[in-house]
Amino acid sequence: MPLKTLVKIGSITNLSDARYCAGMGVDLLGFGVIEGQVNYIPPGEFQEIRGWVTGPQIVAELFGIKNQKELNAVLEDYKPDYLEMGFDELSLFSSLPLPLILSLQVGDSLQRLHLNPAYLLVKELKDIFRSYPLLLQVESNDDVERALNDPHIKGIAMNGSSEIRPGLKDYNALAEILEQLEVD
Repeated sequence: MPLKTLVKIGSITNLSDARYCAGMGVDLLGFGVIEGQVNYIPPGEFQEIRGWVTGPQIVAELFGIKNQKELNAVLEDYKPDYLEMGFDELSLFSSLPLPLILSLQVGDSLQRLHLNPAYLLVKELKDIFRSYPLLLQVESNDDVERALNDPHIKGIAMNGSSEIRPGLKDYNALAEILEQLEVD
């Protein structure tokens, strides 16, 4: 089912989230791919999930990456469509082989930007960001309405959550926002 705007769900750690989001028409699924980081999903587990999901493009969330060798391993093991990272990680690379989603934190300055991102992922809007395609991190229906009414925002971003136990999940918060985005 189509959604009113582009949607990225990040920090996916389980098949339940991935299948639910794909079924709801989410465009981008993000997975933590750097070992030792929060929400890390090993390549074998990722491949099992990917085998059950069709539709969304895959985002490799590279927070905590240390070097080009790690990036090469991610590209080989996960075969993502997009790379996501913050300024700390971006400073390690002079170029990237895939489109970039640059996740900005409060206080980040675009003056340090040396690569052109496909999207800026932001928690708050500032005029300086408006010359880039924006994904707004949302927490509520009010955030979604603001995103839908702002022509500079190209989509929204949310995060998955842990399962209570395998196959048992509470989708209330995610469902509320995704259902609001369904095209009538």
